[in-house]
Amino acid sequence: MRLDAELLEAAERGTPGWRVYCWAGVWVSVGRFESVEKDLVDPEHTRWVRRPTGGKAVLHGHDTTIGCALPLSMLASSDHRSIKSVYRAIVGPVVVALRVCGLDAELAEDTPFHGKGIPSGDCFAFSSPNDVVHRLTGRKLCGCALRLTDSAVLLQASIPNGAPLVEPASVIVNADLLDPVEWDDRGLEQALAASLGVS
Repeated sequence: MRLDAELLEAAERGTPGWRVYCWAGVWVSVGRFESVEKDLVDPEHTRWVRRPTGGKAVLHGHDTTIGCALPLSMLASSDHRSIKSVYRAIVGPVVVALRVCGLDAELAEDTPFHGKGIPSGDCFAFSSPNDVVHRLTGRKLCGCALRLTDSAVLLQASIPNGAPLVEPASVIVNADLLDPVEWDDRGLEQALAASLGVS
């Protein structure tokens, strides 16, 4: 999380940056305003870390994670104070990169499936209009969280790849166990760079 926060600091100075990474074992990341006492089953015995972005709890260890920070001046969005506008501008390249990697990704708002599931402490238990879902099934493919400052934006995204290492409900309250999706993440970093238009 520190490295993603450093990406945001660099973006605030005008330098875009991103990284694609995986986790060593089972971890849970929680949003910067989230209550671990409310949303984690047993915070004292769970390896968890607080993200610099918002959102709900995400189970890691079986996923590929993206940290991407851009100066607002790089975004096509003309309304840099609108969270929705900035989110769509930065998540669009992620959707394109996921498609290159074989996932039929789309923003839920552009499908019939937004509003699917029940709100809970688990990021993957519910899909809002801005979430990235499978275009044909509505299955949430990517958990995304945002941090917007006066001059830059940080997007953190978790894309599950295969079955979770533990039962999600054993660590996150009201977690949803989704059918595993397997995909080839080897080209993700290159596809993301191409879709962002930076090297």
